Amino acid sequence: MKKITIPLFLLFTLCLSSAFLPLLSCNAEGGGQNSGEETTTASGDAAAEEGAQNAESGTDRTAVPDDLPDSDFGDSDFNILYLTWGTYTDYYWADGEIGEVMNDALYRRQRDTELRFNVQIKKIPTDYGTLMNTLGKSVKAGSHDYDMALTHCSNELSALITQNIISDWNTVPYLNFDKPWWSEKNAENEALSLKGRMYLVVSDFVIPDPNVTFFNKDLLQNLGLEDPYRLVRDGKWTYDKMHEMAKAAGKDLDGDGAMTDADQYGLVTQLDWYFNSVPNSAGVNYAKWDENGRPLFTDAVDRLHSALVAVDALINDTSCTFIFPYGAMGDQYISALPLYTGRVLFHWDPLFRALQYRSIEFDYGILPWPKLDETQSRYYHFSHNGFMVLPQTTPDLNKTGIIVEALSALSYKYCIPAYYDVLMGIKLTRDLESVEMLELVYKTCIFDPGRNLIEGDPMQYAFPTLLKSKSTDFVSYYEKNAGKTQAALDKFYDKVLELE
Repeated sequence: MKKITIPLFLLFTLCLSSAFLPLLSCNAEGGGQNSGEETTTASGDAAAEEGAQNAESGTDRTAVPDDLPDSDFGDSDFNILYLTWGTYTDYYWADGEIGEVMNDALYRRQRDTELRFNVQIKKIPTDYGTLMNTLGKSVKAGSHDYDMALTHCSNELSALITQNIISDWNTVPYLNFDKPWWSEKNAENEALSLKGRMYLVVSDFVIPDPNVTFFNKDLLQNLGLEDPYRLVRDGKWTYDKMHEMAKAAGKDLDGDGAMTDADQYGLVTQLDWYFNSVPNSAGVNYAKWDENGRPLFTDAVDRLHSALVAVDALINDTSCTFIFPYGAMGDQYISALPLYTGRVLFHWDPLFRALQYRSIEFDYGILPWPKLDETQSRYYHFSHNGFMVLPQTTPDLNKTGIIVEALSALSYKYCIPAYYDVLMGIKLTRDLESVEMLELVYKTCIFDPGRNLIEGDPMQYAFPTLLKSKSTDFVSYYEKNAGKTQAALDKFYDKVLELE
């Protein structure tokens, strides 16, 4: 596979030119029970062409004005409560410049905002699962402790809304949703809006966090397998195709007659929450809104059953797949058989964990998660990033609007380019084809009310639960649990109505 050397600014422009396009103005589920998928978006080829056209335009991100007024907040604090979880721990804060591109961009974002508006940005960490308690106590006491909070992708969100802990971002002045740091995410934000109220929002301040497929290019070429980039472009990158290629890679290297961690595998991944990505990857949202704005749980039972059967066949094929339990290596993100061993063809991981591959010497690339079948028009990726929320007791909405808008604008100008510079500059995407795939992944990121707005529900973890038990009886599981999920959605929505 021929490498193409291209300037970093071109790579970056290609990647970001159409990231997070408005995919959720229509939900990901089609009209019929068996369709389960919307068929109105561009292919990978169209995405690459659009990216190239934007690259040629040479848009200067730093030249886009934020149109904020001159303001002096008297050296006051702007307090952000955040979880010590996910990308928040690596890609949000910096205490000084150290000569690393992402760190220095984060520091510059904060420093420029503080100097311009005479404000001190304070970051207050709280452990996973404690944000509701911490923020809730503050709000119920009438305290003005926090100007903004950063949440999990689903944990505690419904309680934050229904217990009236957070407020509607539409009430905040100076947020310009037509600006590019918002506009590419407007559809996602609107997909989780409730009766026109936006409790949960993302701008470029929030790093997107989908799961992706990493692959060993050298091993693939040595095995004489098909070009996966072409498969993606042609709409043929499916679970069955991945299984076919994985089987070709599985090999008992030591000849002991058993497949162990000393052998070669086609796919390696952990068996836990990663598999919550499967329903969305098959083009099914767990919930959608009806004509009255009420959430309805999916009825795409046949399609979800087909997805379960395809994935079960792949991951329970011990001749080619190595599965390890959640947290087997202490850190949930550390693989029991990493890609860098050179004995793994495909590895599923969150994209932000790509930095663990920085020392790999061989060529590797990034692919989307597979589709269910070739009839599916496009790829889908649930993004596991959290959200910005507005505490009910935020002391000064004018100040909050100005600071959040400034941070979002500077994220667009400094931090998002730096993030991709990190991904691209450490051998993570070393050719134009990988850049094309990365763009495609971000173009097809979605939110899902059935996953973001309910938690701890049996249907939310249906796929990990059934796959762990090696069962493909999705229909029985659905019949047992879907009614409970719909009841939970109804209860949540009725509580939202009580807030009016």
